[in-house]
Amino acid sequence: MGTWVSLLKKEFKMTRSSVLWGLVIVIAAGLLELYLAYQHSGPAATVLAIVVVGLHIFYLAIYMLKSLSNEWNNAHLWLHLPRSGWSLISAKLASGLIAMLLSLIITCIFAFWVAAVEFKIFTQVYDPQITEAVWSIILNYGWVVVMLFIAGAIYNGLWAMMISVAMASTRNFIKKGRFFIGVGVFLIPTWGMGAFQETIAYDLLVKWGAINIPLTALNSLEHVYVQQTIHVGEILFFTLVMAAVFYFCGWLLDNKVEV
Repeated sequence: MGTWVSLLKKEFKMTRSSVLWGLVIVIAAGLLELYLAYQHSGPAATVLAIVVVGLHIFYLAIYMLKSLSNEWNNAHLWLHLPRSGWSLISAKLASGLIAMLLSLIITCIFAFWVAAVEFKIFTQVYDPQITEAVWSIILNYGWVVVMLFIAGAIYNGLWAMMISVAMASTRNFIKKGRFFIGVGVFLIPTWGMGAFQETIAYDLLVKWGAINIPLTALNSLEHVYVQQTIHVGEILFFTLVMAAVFYFCGWLLDNKVEV
């Protein structure tokens, strides 16, 4: 455990500058959002807040690609550390996740602040019952959206890691064209998964254990009933996919990536 903690500290030191600059950008964007909100500049503040929050879905993927790219330049040092490949990549994932969560928390604080300002304005223009219902949904179910968002970011981060490790594992016998290895891996979770989700097999495999979340605030409105459905099978499926990707990356580091 002590060695793994040392790896985590190493990751913090390696990426400290990039993470700090990222936080500076996030805070600057948040201040701009507040300025636009208090200036009553239409939907600009809300749109900017949504965009900044949304970009975090790619935060861990970019972090892993950049961090691993730095490691390949000194692979003879990194791969000779007395830890397994799973320990090496888990330290990177933990470091990236902590950095992402810190950035996301700051971003969400600004987003909620902007939303509070905007809703005060909307209640003066639109039906107060509708705006209060929407605000209630944000407060009651926002944490669910954030958790799914974090899970999606981890999913993207793991596949980004797979792309980098897969390309590194072939560099000693494929001198040119390793880019296409990365493209091939990229197509698995994007085009491949999208095509699979359109099949009957996918529905039979994952569309079970439905959990219906009624959006009671909207349902209180006349002639309106809205609910969000989450499937336990789908959560389990993507959890197993992420576990498999993590395992395979560690195996490639231990057995196929050469200095």
